[in-house]
Amino acid sequence: MSQSKILFLAHRIPYPPHKGEKLRAYHLIRGLAEKHAVFLGAPVDDPDDWQYRTALDDLCAEVCIADGRGRSRQRAAVEAIARREPISFAYFRHRALMDWVRDVTRAHRFDAVMLYSSGTMPYLAAIQQNDAPLIVDFVDVDSEKWRVMGETQGGVMGRVYAREAGMMRDAEKALATRAEASLFVTDNEAALFGRVTGITNRVHAIGNGVELEGWQDADALPSPYPSDGRARVIFTGAMDYVPNVEAVTWFAKEAMPRLRDMSRAVTFVIAGSNPTKAVQALAGGDIEVTGRVPDMRPYLVHADLAVAPLQLARGVQNKVLEAMAARLPVIVTSAALDGIGAKHDESVMVAGTGAEFAQSIATLLDHPSRADALAQSARRLIEDDYSWAARIEALEQVIADARSPADSRSAA
Repeated sequence: MSQSKILFLAHRIPYPPHKGEKLRAYHLIRGLAEKHAVFLGAPVDDPDDWQYRTALDDLCAEVCIADGRGRSRQRAAVEAIARREPISFAYFRHRALMDWVRDVTRAHRFDAVMLYSSGTMPYLAAIQQNDAPLIVDFVDVDSEKWRVMGETQGGVMGRVYAREAGMMRDAEKALATRAEASLFVTDNEAALFGRVTGITNRVHAIGNGVELEGWQDADALPSPYPSDGRARVIFTGAMDYVPNVEAVTWFAKEAMPRLRDMSRAVTFVIAGSNPTKAVQALAGGDIEVTGRVPDMRPYLVHADLAVAPLQLARGVQNKVLEAMAARLPVIVTSAALDGIGAKHDESVMVAGTGAEFAQSIATLLDHPSRADALAQSARRLIEDDYSWAARIEALEQVIADARSPADSRSAA
């Protein structure tokens, strides 16, 4: 009996799995590939990721990775305005990938089509098969992210974000109406989608997991930090992502001065790719900006604490899950805990102001046993509730349910 075939279209190459959107896509693909022949199509927009264009060849039945490295958001914006479409569509659409989708759906009969992110919607126009059930993993409500950014940014960019929010909201409604299933990373995000679109039917929450195997011996990796007696407080993430930029800038302004006033020997480590000029400007003295690192594990396991001072957070924060898996005490805003079943002063510490973050850091550094208990509780929570196997099992059920109406119609 031949394997069923799934066409999986992502807005970015899901490799390396070192940040939220890629990590989730990679693990979903890897899990699906155990039972299905997965045909993957995705573009590369980050020049550093082009080296990984063949990384998923052995996992998938067929792979098409389009070269989008020369694509700029400014050029995409001009094209989007001319087409009267979202900038996301113009940015993630690539002719080579459109051609591949057209060819592969002529050559193969797919049992399901899975779109990863609403930015992949343009590729539906190239699909030559009309009866394959459509599953859309929105992950987050992108339109709401753009709306909030538009309200907080102001000026020309605020208007650009507001335009994107409105157009993406229409696209999300159209996609969800057409799809057999719409997926989100948390119950809260799924509920938010229902409130802003009015669509609640065939909407599911499938959370993220953690690959625990990679953390088993991570503490044996050499430390990237000097032995200078300073405590390392780390934030991880893509540092060209606006909510991350705002989070570290806020922390540097609101929490670090208070730690200095308390005469704390603390270095704030901002670890992640593509730091913007605003992030780079924070570097110096007791703030370190690493840029892209080859392996985030040693930066986490050899740090003393992790922080997630996010003011705007959409969906599950993988940075929080990974810090918990690394047995780090974690201090977060309430927004960063969405979809994570951790409780204040049990598995994490929750703080809202710069003073609260500084005091929590000082308390945990002064009481190592309390910090260790927090970290061990967090690790147990990850082990008990955040396996990728459970997430894949839930996705398989969604696919089976999505296929059954088509099967019934065929039988009739």
